[in-house]
Amino acid sequence: MSASADLAEGGVQGFDLGTVVGFVARAGGQLRAVSGVCTHLGCRLALDSAARRLDCPCHRTSFALSGELLRHQLPAPLAALPQFEVREVHGEVQVYAPPGPVA
Repeated sequence: MSASADLAEGGVQGFDLGTVVGFVARAGGQLRAVSGVCTHLGCRLALDSAARRLDCPCHRTSFALSGELLRHQLPAPLAALPQFEVREVHGEVQVYAPPGPVA
Protein backbone atom coordinates (compact mmCIF):
# COMPACT_ATOMS: atom_id res chain seq x y z
CA MET A 1 0.00 0.00 0.00
CA SER A 2 2.60 2.58 1.09
CA ALA A 3 5.93 2.97 2.83
CA SER A 4 5.85 3.00 6.63
CA ALA A 5 7.86 6.23 6.57
CA ASP A 6 4.99 7.93 4.68
CA LEU A 7 2.57 7.30 7.57
CA ALA A 8 3.94 9.16 10.58
CA GLU A 9 2.44 9.11 14.08
CA GLY A 10 -1.00 10.76 13.87
CA GLY A 11 -1.04 10.37 10.09
CA VAL A 12 -3.96 9.19 7.97
CA GLN A 13 -3.90 7.96 4.37
CA GLY A 14 -6.70 6.95 2.08
CA PHE A 15 -6.36 3.80 -0.02
CA ASP A 16 -8.13 2.20 -2.96
CA LEU A 17 -7.47 -1.50 -3.45
CA GLY A 18 -9.79 -1.80 -6.43
CA THR A 19 -12.38 -3.86 -4.55
CA VAL A 20 -12.50 -1.66 -1.43
CA VAL A 21 -11.57 1.86 -0.38
CA GLY A 22 -10.63 2.98 3.08
CA PHE A 23 -8.33 4.84 5.40
CA VAL A 24 -5.35 3.71 7.44
CA ALA A 25 -4.22 5.71 10.49
CA ARG A 26 -1.31 5.47 12.91
CA ALA A 27 -2.04 6.38 16.53
CA GLY A 28 -0.08 5.37 19.61
CA GLY A 29 2.32 3.51 17.35
CA GLN A 30 -0.48 1.23 16.16
CA LEU A 31 -2.04 1.00 12.69
CA ARG A 32 -5.77 0.76 12.11
CA ALA A 33 -7.58 0.48 8.77
CA VAL A 34 -11.30 1.08 8.20
CA SER A 35 -13.67 1.10 5.26
CA GLY A 36 -14.07 4.41 3.42
CA VAL A 37 -17.75 3.73 2.65
CA CYS A 38 -20.64 4.90 4.85
CA THR A 39 -22.67 2.10 6.39
CA HIS A 40 -25.95 3.92 5.56
CA LEU A 41 -26.16 4.40 1.78
CA GLY A 42 -22.67 3.35 0.71
CA CYS A 43 -21.44 6.88 -0.03
CA ARG A 44 -17.69 7.35 -0.14
CA LEU A 45 -16.40 9.07 3.02
CA ALA A 46 -14.20 12.17 3.04
CA LEU A 47 -11.36 12.74 5.48
CA ASP A 48 -11.64 15.88 7.62
CA SER A 49 -7.98 16.09 8.66
CA ALA A 50 -8.43 19.02 11.04
CA ALA A 51 -11.27 17.31 12.95
CA ARG A 52 -9.64 13.86 12.58
CA ARG A 53 -12.85 12.22 11.39
CA LEU A 54 -14.49 10.71 8.31
CA ASP A 55 -17.54 12.58 7.00
CA CYS A 56 -20.30 11.29 4.75
CA PRO A 57 -21.10 13.77 1.96
CA CYS A 58 -24.61 12.28 1.51
CA HIS A 59 -25.94 13.24 4.95
CA ARG A 60 -24.67 14.61 8.25
CA THR A 61 -22.88 11.56 9.56
CA SER A 62 -19.32 11.30 10.86
CA PHE A 63 -17.14 8.42 11.96
CA ALA A 64 -13.98 8.36 14.09
CA LEU A 65 -10.77 7.21 12.41
CA SER A 66 -11.23 4.01 14.43
CA GLY A 67 -14.59 3.40 12.70
CA GLU A 68 -16.98 4.29 15.56
CA LEU A 69 -20.02 6.41 14.75
CA LEU A 70 -19.53 9.97 16.06
CA ARG A 71 -22.71 11.73 14.97
CA HIS A 72 -25.74 11.26 12.76
CA GLN A 73 -29.17 12.74 12.07
CA LEU A 74 -30.87 9.54 11.02
CA PRO A 75 -33.76 7.78 12.78
CA ALA A 76 -31.43 5.06 14.09
CA PRO A 77 -27.68 4.89 14.75
CA LEU A 78 -25.54 3.37 12.01
CA ALA A 79 -23.19 0.43 12.34
CA ALA A 80 -19.53 1.18 12.86
CA LEU A 81 -17.25 1.06 9.82
CA PRO A 82 -15.82 -2.36 8.98
CA GLN A 83 -12.16 -2.74 9.91
CA PHE A 84 -9.42 -4.36 7.87
CA GLU A 85 -6.35 -6.19 9.04
CA VAL A 86 -3.22 -4.08 8.61
CA ARG A 87 0.45 -4.74 9.26
CA GLU A 88 3.93 -3.44 8.54
CA VAL A 89 6.43 -5.67 6.78
CA HIS A 90 9.90 -4.60 5.67
CA GLY A 91 9.02 -0.90 5.91
CA GLU A 92 5.75 -1.23 4.02
CA VAL A 93 2.16 -0.80 5.26
CA GLN A 94 -0.06 -3.64 4.04
CA VAL A 95 -3.86 -3.68 4.26
CA TYR A 96 -5.71 -6.98 3.86
CA ALA A 97 -9.16 -6.62 2.42
CA PRO A 98 -11.85 -9.02 1.21
CA PRO A 99 -12.03 -9.67 -2.53
CA GLY A 100 -15.46 -7.98 -2.89
CA PRO A 101 -17.02 -4.66 -1.91
CA VAL A 102 -17.61 -3.90 1.77
CA ALA A 103 -20.26 -1.41 2.89
